[in-house]
Amino acid sequence: MKVLIDLTSLYHNLSGIERYAMCMTQEIIKYDQINYYYLVFKNEIHKDFINIIDNMNNIKAVIIKGDNKLIFNQIKLPLVLYKYKVDVYLFLAFQSPLLFRNKNIYNTIHDLVCWDCPDTMKLMSKIYFRLMIKNALRVSKKIFTISNFTKERIIKKFNYDEKKIVLAYCGVPELFNRFYYNEKKALDVISKYKLPNKYILCLSTLEPRKNIELLINAYKMLLDEKKADFNLVFAGRLGWKINETIQNVLQKIPNRIIFTGFIDDGDLPYIYSLSECFVFPSIYEGFGIPPLEAMTVGTPVICSDAASLPEVVGNAGILFKSNDIADLKEKILLFFNLDNSKKDDIARKGCEKAKLFSWNNESKKIAKSIEINNIEEVNI
Repeated sequence: MKVLIDLTSLYHNLSGIERYAMCMTQEIIKYDQINYYYLVFKNEIHKDFINIIDNMNNIKAVIIKGDNKLIFNQIKLPLVLYKYKVDVYLFLAFQSPLLFRNKNIYNTIHDLVCWDCPDTMKLMSKIYFRLMIKNALRVSKKIFTISNFTKERIIKKFNYDEKKIVLAYCGVPELFNRFYYNEKKALDVISKYKLPNKYILCLSTLEPRKNIELLINAYKMLLDEKKADFNLVFAGRLGWKINETIQNVLQKIPNRIIFTGFIDDGDLPYIYSLSECFVFPSIYEGFGIPPLEAMTVGTPVICSDAASLPEVVGNAGILFKSNDIADLKEKILLFFNLDNSKKDDIARKGCEKAKLFSWNNESKKIAKSIEINNIEEVNI
């Protein structure tokens, strides 16, 4: 069998959606020496696939040159796809191009944020992704999704056939599974990102949907009440409509809130593990990888109960009512008033919960769905 996997989105960045495509692909091809794979990249082979491609005879890299995202995704990409006659066209990040039609298309829908939280998106992005998702539902042999929450939303919103939806969760990134605390490396990370001695962490692409203003305001209330002997650190890329918020924060609360910017992959486990706890106030997530990363390294999680997040965190962390500043403030105080044994218990539960999410296991669900029969079967 021949399988074509679209990995063109890896060229731009590695947010949760792109990581999903990368990790799932790596797991699917890792043990398969029988089927043939075409991996499609934009402009260059992604660095994490170079050695894999060099050492496996059943993989071919297809490189498509292009700059403009819209022209590339909707014109250049489908033109190349039509040249390859394969048994499966697999889209694990963003959905298949509008102009591409084939009976063997498998798409992934990570969330319905363009319907559920339209105010958190730019107008053109909202329109674009609505078109892409509706098209994916029409043309796909099956749909993959990353949480039961999103699965149920697709069924309810579009009256979609449940039998055509396959739930395949995200997994724990391999660098977190391999993490072993090193004191010298920790000191280097502290110096590199100018981290304070004691801090709570929020990590994500900083944009309206992540609801960072709620956390900032709750933190300011704690400062005003002299109940915060810790700093607040925001880590991650700056998204849209966030620069003004940052400038206001730096003026109103100088020297107590730190914005690190983008964190290199190798430093991520340390950013989490050095923090007192991880706070995730997002109002909408298709899955929510950051809380999972925090739990993996034993960092206690305080998380909103929005969308899919209870699936990820459950009783292994502290949940607060979504968008409720009073409840968030109360839960932060609750955490810091716990004795060390209870904090350790939360950390332990988080580690155990994180072990349930495995790229290896989840990739087998996708492999079985696209009828790659030589990979060990799992229930789906």
